[in-house]
Amino acid sequence: MSYDYAKIAKEVIQAVGGPENIKSAAHCATRLRLIVADRSLANDEKVGEIDAVKGTFFTAGQYQIIFGTGHVNRVYEQITQLGIAETTASEAKEAKMDGKNQLQKAIRTFGDVFVPVIPALVATGLFLGLKGALLNDNFLALLGMTNADIPQTFQVLVDVLSGTTFAFLPAIVCWSTFRVFGGSPVLGLILGLMLVNGSLPNAYSVADPASGVTPLMLFGFIPIVGYQGSILPAFVAGVIGSKLEKKLRKTIPAVFDFMVTPFLVLFIMLILSLLAIGPLLHALENVLLVIVEYALELPFGIGGLIVGFFWSIITLTGVHHIFNMLEISLLASTGFNPFNAILCMCGFSSAGVCLAISIKAKKKEIRAIGPSATVSALLGIGEPALFGVILRYGMKPFLLSCSINGVAGMIAMLLGMKGTGNGITTIPGMLLYIYSPSQLAMYVILALSVFITAFCLCWFFAVPPEVMETETAVKKDAPAPAPVPVPAPAPFPDVLGAAAKGTFVPMEEIPDPTFSEGILGACCGIEPEIGKVYSPMDGTIAQLADTLHAIGIEAGGVELLIHVGIDTVAMKGDGFKSHVKEGQAVKKGDLLLTMDLEKIKAAGHPATIMVIVTNSDDLASVEAAASKNLMPGDPLMRLTA
Repeated sequence: MSYDYAKIAKEVIQAVGGPENIKSAAHCATRLRLIVADRSLANDEKVGEIDAVKGTFFTAGQYQIIFGTGHVNRVYEQITQLGIAETTASEAKEAKMDGKNQLQKAIRTFGDVFVPVIPALVATGLFLGLKGALLNDNFLALLGMTNADIPQTFQVLVDVLSGTTFAFLPAIVCWSTFRVFGGSPVLGLILGLMLVNGSLPNAYSVADPASGVTPLMLFGFIPIVGYQGSILPAFVAGVIGSKLEKKLRKTIPAVFDFMVTPFLVLFIMLILSLLAIGPLLHALENVLLVIVEYALELPFGIGGLIVGFFWSIITLTGVHHIFNMLEISLLASTGFNPFNAILCMCGFSSAGVCLAISIKAKKKEIRAIGPSATVSALLGIGEPALFGVILRYGMKPFLLSCSINGVAGMIAMLLGMKGTGNGITTIPGMLLYIYSPSQLAMYVILALSVFITAFCLCWFFAVPPEVMETETAVKKDAPAPAPVPVPAPAPFPDVLGAAAKGTFVPMEEIPDPTFSEGILGACCGIEPEIGKVYSPMDGTIAQLADTLHAIGIEAGGVELLIHVGIDTVAMKGDGFKSHVKEGQAVKKGDLLLTMDLEKIKAAGHPATIMVIVTNSDDLASVEAAASKNLMPGDPLMRLTA
């Protein structure tokens, strides 16, 4: 079916609020993407009635209209001819932050840095939970054992599993910060590793008075230590370092850039981190330690209220490991640790808030990471919940959690709760209270109360509106895309082969509603292991996107779209190389394109490859024929004409 694309373009502009409401336009293989001044002026119903439109949704600061292959590029051409400017990369990035104040932007950016770190922290949480359960003195005493009875090999293995992530956390954070702020991630990684180099006094050892390890003192007053487990020093160093790198690359001649820029970035940032950023935060640590020691001595549980409320804020600074010194001092002088009870209740509060957001959210990203972040918080590692969920989209759930932490901390102090050790919290932390039935009962009752209260209050009052955005397109019946003429007929493909080596992804699990809901047709995905895409069938190249991230193939009445990555149109072809051209005949298994997977991931895009039968409504059936691991050419989908 043919369309009047000039007429469609005019109708789109008017339905979206007129040319004055459209800042700029772009398109990918399937969607027209408009950055609008006022979202409320766009009439979804009116847009949905326009010829060839299959649906609309608003996400990442862009009003997106689904046309499908063969149509979107023609509509875009007409849109630009009517005077609408092309969207630049900086405009697209700014659109994502549109409508947010400076604090919200800072929180969102911090969240973007931390999200890639979450899987490692969740795994570490599981390992620490295991370590706390198996190697705790109270638990071993129940079995008539001590730590001396545990084989050293087993203890070393557990230490490696549970300690590596936090020992090298600054390296991971610095790498991710460079990535988000446009620097070279590998320079961020090296800078972060320098901050935890074994030649520096270990931060955990410095925090333990019994270790005998003290900071190196430069000029007699500047303390120099490693930053194991710290977040803020690595983040600040990453922000400054990435900006320095971009500045140097613009200033230093290209012939010297490859050698000089990395040298200067690492040299300057290491000196700045060790002599300025680190010592300033070390001074902050000492101030906080004095304040908390004083607060714990206040009457009526006020100390627990203060420490509990501010604990998550202290965690944000990444200097919370200094309080190991306080806990060890309490244990040495009294044999008990009341500070631990406050920290445990803070963990249950974070877990409750995180779970409420995760279950109620409609944003797939939160639904994916939220449950595992909750489990991690319940096992004593709160960073995934804090940075990946609670803080990512606003301050309300964070402030709610802080308030509950304060009340729970006050109750814990009034009840006289105190553990017999340190280093473990939340569920594993119960092991520190089994020495007394009353202490254990108070711990369990208060923990359940805190968790349930946090969950309910967040569910009803504090789930951020942004996580409730469905991103679900408004569907509309529309004719299948007009077929592109092919030079020669090809047989109907009964079986489509896998387009890449990787892991099979069912349609409903693809992280983009346009594909997961089958708006463009039945499809499935592949998480690629290598950056090569092969033809799933014999046919003819009917479409090749200018940005090289999408290829259309036709054969025997089947219209196929291969879409590489989510929102990779924003990369403008960077990292992609085509091995075919439009109109070219290809055989099943022919190499279509290659892409740089690391570059795609560094740009913040999922690299999932979608294989879509765009005219699946015209076929009797389209069924997935794959599971788990795939090699190129393995059966992917079975088609029936």
